Amino acid sequence: MPVYTDYLTDNYYVLHPAMAGAQYEGLKVRTSYRAQWLGIANAPAVQTINAHARVGDKSGVGSLFFHDKNGFQSRLGFQGTYAHHINFYRSRADVNQISFGLSAGGSFHQHDQSSFDNPTGDRKISGGDVSTSSMYVDVGLTYNYVSLYAHLTIQNLLFVGNNITDQVLLNNPKRLLASVGNFFEIQPTWALEPSVLVDYIEYADRPNVDINLKSHHSIRETQLWVGTSYRKGLTSTQTSNGTNPFSEPFSQLTAIIGMKNNKWTFSYTYTIGTGNIKINNSGFHQLTLGIDILNNSYRPTIIRAIL
Repeated sequence: MPVYTDYLTDNYYVLHPAMAGAQYEGLKVRTSYRAQWLGIANAPAVQTINAHARVGDKSGVGSLFFHDKNGFQSRLGFQGTYAHHINFYRSRADVNQISFGLSAGGSFHQHDQSSFDNPTGDRKISGGDVSTSSMYVDVGLTYNYVSLYAHLTIQNLLFVGNNITDQVLLNNPKRLLASVGNFFEIQPTWALEPSVLVDYIEYADRPNVDINLKSHHSIRETQLWVGTSYRKGLTSTQTSNGTNPFSEPFSQLTAIIGMKNNKWTFSYTYTIGTGNIKINNSGFHQLTLGIDILNNSYRPTIIRAIL
C-alpha cells in the first residue's frame, strides 16, 4: 500500500504489523479516502479500511483492505496480521511492551488498455484489460515504554509477483520503515508529540524522511489534535524546466487536524508539494474515519495516545 501520512491519524497499523492489538481498546476500525491532484483526469485515489484488536493478554490480530487507482492502473489489496505482545508490567495502566508482528497479503493489479491507440502494433498493448497479482510478507517490531515508542518494519520481506505491463520480476522489492516518537506532557490535558519516520525503498534506492509534530488536547471526553509533517527526499530527481536541466529533492508539507469523541475518530490531512517539481497546486486531501468497538473506557490523551 502507498505510504502517505495517514499513520499520523491514530492509524499506525497501516504501516506497522506489530501495532495490531497493541492497545487494550477493543476493536479499532479505521477507513480512509485520499484524493490527489483535483481537476486532473484519472488522478490517483486510494481507499483503505482496516481493523485490529487484542486477543487475550499477549496476542493481536488485524486485517487491511485497500484500493489504489492511478490513471489506467488499479490495485485491490488485502492482508492479514498476527502480533505477539510482551508487556513487562503486570498492570495494563503502565506500558513497557515489546511487540512482534507478521502480515501476509496480496494484491490484484489491472491495467485498462481499452482506450489505447496502437498504430505500430506493439505486442505489449492488448487493447483490453491486463491483469496480474502478487503476494507478500511483512514483518515488524514495536517497542512502547510509557510515553516513548519506536517501530521497525520491513515490507515485502518475501515477495512473489510480476510487473503488470512487461512481466519483469521485481528483484529488490523490500521497503524499510523506521520511526520513533515521544509524548511530552505540558499540562495534564496537553501533550506535544514529535516523531520521525525514515522510509527507504530498495528497488528505487530512494530514502525519504518525515519530521512530524502533533499537539494533543483533552477537553472532557473529547480529544483534539493538530499537527504538521514535513517529508523530504534524500536524493534528487533529474528534470528540465523546458530549457535547462536541473535536479531537486522531493519535498511535501502536510497539515493535520483531528478529534476523538467517545468511540468515534475523525481526521483530515492536506498535503502540498513545496518544490518546483509538481503537477498542479491543488494538493492532496485525505479523510479518516474510525470507531473503537467494545471499548467503554476513556483515558486522557497523554495516556491513551501513547500507543
